[in-house]
Amino acid sequence: MHDSTRLAFFALALLTTGCIGGDSASSSSAHAIDVNGMQREYRLFTPAAPPAGEMPLLIAVHGGSGREDRFPQQTEFEALAEEQGLVIAYPLSELQPGNEGEWLLNTAPESRHDLDFMEALIDDISARHSIDATRIYGTGYSLGSMFTYELACHLSNRFAAVASHAGAMPASPNSCAPEHNIGVMHLHGVQDPIIPYSSGWSWKEWDQVGSMLSTPELIQFWAQQNACQESSETAGSSSSHLIHSGCGQNVRVEHHRLETVGHEWPDEIEGQATYQLLWSFLQDFQRLP
Repeated sequence: MHDSTRLAFFALALLTTGCIGGDSASSSSAHAIDVNGMQREYRLFTPAAPPAGEMPLLIAVHGGSGREDRFPQQTEFEALAEEQGLVIAYPLSELQPGNEGEWLLNTAPESRHDLDFMEALIDDISARHSIDATRIYGTGYSLGSMFTYELACHLSNRFAAVASHAGAMPASPNSCAPEHNIGVMHLHGVQDPIIPYSSGWSWKEWDQVGSMLSTPELIQFWAQQNACQESSETAGSSSSHLIHSGCGQNVRVEHHRLETVGHEWPDEIEGQATYQLLWSFLQDFQRLP
């Protein structure tokens, strides 16, 4: 499909699903930007009545094969954004030759196109709206969760914190040397049949990515990366909540171990809606200059 035709179809799809047009939904829009000669697309939600001053930006990264789907709890996230004066961007993936997944993992100097897309997206949105550059956050589901760790590793100069569900990260990343410490929250179901909780695993055909960390190893990686000195754990009725605190630059690393959850996005955790739990964590952090 020709790029201009594809974008027109993309905008029409949003219109027919109620995401664009009409007085109550006029704050959602579709955008395309050129990134190193490739057309990239994203959806954008802005409050109908934006607050005075700069707004935080949340970038919500969809899972594998989820380009055409709504983000989990998208309606609830957008109601929250309307209430709190938050801008939400939904970047759309492009499957590249040689990749098994649509979001590039284990970034190398010669394979930065998705990170370049994130930076171009932030710049494009900031040119359209009043964005607080110190309060940019990432969330994601499944493969999108995995990509949030690429943001944490490589774009800590843009992102203050990430919080996501059902992902993992490479056991031996090509590089992960953040300029700033970054807040990390990870949710994961013990019953996940796709991305195992307790053991490492390897991509079937994506050699660039290689072996992936187990969830406990992922949490320990970021606790060490952020030089956290203290930890505590609280048990709930169907989950446990681990907090690594005393970290450098006042960040935290938190993990919710979900005993009865599989790979699906949970609606709530211990009585709190998942979208609220994630945002409550993210909004605590502001990137250092």
